[in-house]
Amino acid sequence: MIRPLTAVLILGVAAASAIAQPTPTVPPISRENFPDRPEMLRRIALYESAASRAEGAHASNDSLVKLYANLGALYQYAGFYLKSEDAMRHVIALLRPGPQEQLAVAIGRLAMLHNAMGQAHQAEKEQMEVLKIRQTIGDRVGIAQTELDLADVFLKQNHTKQGLEYAQEAEDVLADNPKVEADSRIAVRETLAYALCGNRQCDKAIPLLLDAIQIAKTNYGPDSLSAGVATYVLGYAYWHNGNPDAAAELMESGTQRMKVDLGWGHVIYQRAMAQYAKFLRERGQIEAAATAEREVRQAAAVVDARSFTTRTQ
Repeated sequence: MIRPLTAVLILGVAAASAIAQPTPTVPPISRENFPDRPEMLRRIALYESAASRAEGAHASNDSLVKLYANLGALYQYAGFYLKSEDAMRHVIALLRPGPQEQLAVAIGRLAMLHNAMGQAHQAEKEQMEVLKIRQTIGDRVGIAQTELDLADVFLKQNHTKQGLEYAQEAEDVLADNPKVEADSRIAVRETLAYALCGNRQCDKAIPLLLDAIQIAKTNYGPDSLSAGVATYVLGYAYWHNGNPDAAAELMESGTQRMKVDLGWGHVIYQRAMAQYAKFLRERGQIEAAATAEREVRQAAAVVDARSFTTRTQ
């Protein structure tokens, strides 16, 4: 399963008056504003410098939260998982006595990171904590967002029945809510589609993904990364619904669009290409499958192995 792209946790990037120099001003990362690797590393360097200055200036907790939350998100998207984990644990420690909604967001971000790292049991525990916080607050949309994240966690563990239940709960609130960002409305359809396919109901996933493509095209354009990802997932659903002919063009088109923005080594691109290579081999397209597998190796080579093992010194 390819984890649907979601907006990065941004608790704020406004300049903090307690810091001697301004906090970096960079646009938030989303499906349609995804930087290449050099730009990602440039942003990381900016935030590391700002965080160091802030610590030296004994900046307020609020300022430090903003810096480390953004730094943690950047680390995660660059593949520096352990550095991201350290940054987000620091954010959570700062927020424990503070606003519960911000605490829920931060714990949820850490849970998503742990899910990406293959630590699904830890991610489940953290998302359950987030769910309790949001239930106490009474934030129905926030509860649904957490249910969506829990669906991903259970699907990662191949607990498809539980994944489907949480995805359906999330869909009831998020799918057609005008107050919910397009990213989330697309993501809930993609996650529910994967859950349905995991429960051998791919036929029910296809209408959802056709909707997801339309939402992506309407909000971001037909050549957007959002449309490309949704197109790929639709192809995946056709494949697992026993229609490889319909799947072939969609999966090829989707991976080619992802390559433009994510081909520098992002894990989502690697997983998409790995699945596509498997699909091609099943169809007997050995040469094309080998080409796709080379793409996976080349993308993986871009990400330094130290990215997944090095912690902040």
